[in-house]
Amino acid sequence: MRSFVQPRLLARAAALSLAVLAAGACGKKAQDTSTTSGGAIAPGNGSVQVADVTLGRSVSADKRFSPSDTIFASVHTTGSAQTNLAARWTFQDGQVVNERTESIAPSGDAYTEFHISKPSGWPAGKYTLHVLVNGQEVQTKDFTVK
Repeated sequence: MRSFVQPRLLARAAALSLAVLAAGACGKKAQDTSTTSGGAIAPGNGSVQVADVTLGRSVSADKRFSPSDTIFASVHTTGSAQTNLAARWTFQDGQVVNERTESIAPSGDAYTEFHISKPSGWPAGKYTLHVLVNGQEVQTKDFTVK
């Protein structure tokens, strides 16, 4: 019996890789207003810090987020400690659209993937990704769905 898990994981990894490559190759991020706030973590929370957060999606000709896109976030951390890393996605009115926490134990540089999708389409408007380490917000990224 053939497993469908591996092809899905490969497709997800490929889409994330393309999104990250496209964002880097373009030199600018379409519709990413990139408000990033400090990545430092309060003392006592271990030695993991968020170095960067990159938003991306599947590559398309118009370089925009569309309502049916899956939106990916790649969170780059540095350091080493058992840590809870969370992504909280909110709509412009503050409503939480999605939240997921990953327990990580990096040893140096590490990347954690988060994503949201809505097959019926996202309402147009402004969204914010809040990145939390052990429950404390350390960075945000704003983006717009048109």
